[in-house]
Amino acid sequence: MIDSSRSVQRAVIQFLCAEREHASQIYSRMKEVYGEQCLARCTIFRLCQRYEAGHVNNKDLPRPGQTHVVTNSATISAVGTRADQLA
Repeated sequence: MIDSSRSVQRAVIQFLCAEREHASQIYSRMKEVYGEQCLARCTIFRLCQRYEAGHVNNKDLPRPGQTHVVTNSATISAVGTRADQLA
């Protein structure tokens, strides 16, 4: 089974852009390989524009808002206490 994660697909797009492949051709090729897991056409075009402009970072940019993971001693203690109550 092929790895269809966003980061892998972004690396493929970056490589094909460096090879001067057009965004529409990249989308067609990736759709054949990744099928339903393929990134959206507009996403591929946007990424191609970014890579052609010189951006090389494949990681997601930070997003605004509260973080999804909170790990501090108060939270750990509260979760442990609640788990003990439910047991």
